[in-house]
Amino acid sequence: MILTSVQSTQQIEPKRAFDYWRSTALARVDASLVEGEGAFAARRLVAVLSEGTLIRTRSSPLVIERLPQQIRRDSHDDVCLSLLLGGSGHLEQGNRGALLAPGEIGLVSLARPFVLGAHESYEELRLHIPRAVFRQHVGNVEEVAGRALRAGALGDLFASYLTTFAATVERMSEAEAAHAYEGALHLLRGIVHGAGERGEGDTSARALRSLADAHIERRLHDPALGPAEICAALQVSRTRLYAAFAPTGGIAAAIRDARLDRAHRRLSAPGRDGETITDIVRACGYLDPAGFSRAFRRRFGLAPRDVRALRRTRGLD
Repeated sequence: MILTSVQSTQQIEPKRAFDYWRSTALARVDASLVEGEGAFAARRLVAVLSEGTLIRTRSSPLVIERLPQQIRRDSHDDVCLSLLLGGSGHLEQGNRGALLAPGEIGLVSLARPFVLGAHESYEELRLHIPRAVFRQHVGNVEEVAGRALRAGALGDLFASYLTTFAATVERMSEAEAAHAYEGALHLLRGIVHGAGERGEGDTSARALRSLADAHIERRLHDPALGPAEICAALQVSRTRLYAAFAPTGGIAAAIRDARLDRAHRRLSAPGRDGETITDIVRACGYLDPAGFSRAFRRRFGLAPRDVRALRRTRGLD
C-alpha cells in the first residue's frame, strides 16, 4: 500500500498551532500569518508516491515564501503544482505572478524563490513532481513556473481526476498509484500545452498586470502600497505599470477595488463576527475609517455594517 500520513493542528494548543505547522508541514519554506486573522488551524493528508508526493490541505490563511537560503540548504528541485479547491490565493515567482481562484492551477519551481499565499481559509491539492519527471511527461518547467493555468473543460477534468485520486490513494497499491499519477501528468501535459497564457511572453502588458495583481493581493494590508512601491518591488517603470492597468481604470483604482473587495469578503464570511469593522479596515490597508465607509458604499451600495447584518438576516452563519 501507499505510504500516507495525516498532519493536523487539532490536538495542538491554539497559541502554538501555527508554530507547530510552520516547523513541520512548512519546514521547506518561510511562513507568516495573515494580518487580522484569528486562531490558526490546518490539516493535510500526505501520500508518498514512487515519483512524487500528493498532498491535500485545508488551512487557515497564510503566506509562504521560499527563500534563497532554503534552496541552498535543502537543494530540492521539484515542481510544485497547486490546484485550488476552495478560497482564493496568489503566487509570484521571478517576473511572473497571478491570482488564483477555485479550479485554477498554479505552478512554481522549488529551485527558485517564490511566494504563495491565501487571504482566506482555503483547500488545495498539491503535487510535488521531480523536475526530471516533469520534463519527461509535461515539458519545460521554466515556461510555466509562476503562472496560473486556466484550462476550461480540461482543467475541470483534471480537478475531478486529482480529487478522486486524493480521496482513494490511501487504499491504492503502489502499482495503482503509479498508474494514477502517470494519468495526472498526462492530463497536466494537455493543460500546459493548451493553456491560453503560453507564448505571450513575460514582457507583455498582460503578464505584468497578472504579476502586479498578485503583488497587490499580497500587500493589501500595507497602507503604503501604491504605484511607487509596486514599481520598486517588480522593477518596472511607472510608464509600463500605468499602461498595464489603463484599460481597466488605472492602478490606483485597482488597489482601491482590491481593498474593498477583501473587506466585503470578510464582512460576508460566516464565523467572523468577532472581527470588528475597525479590524477589517486596518487589515485592508485603510487608515481612514470614514473614507473607507464612503468608498465601500460607492462600490457596493451598502454600508459595511449593512453587509454583515444582511448576512445574518439570510442565516448564512
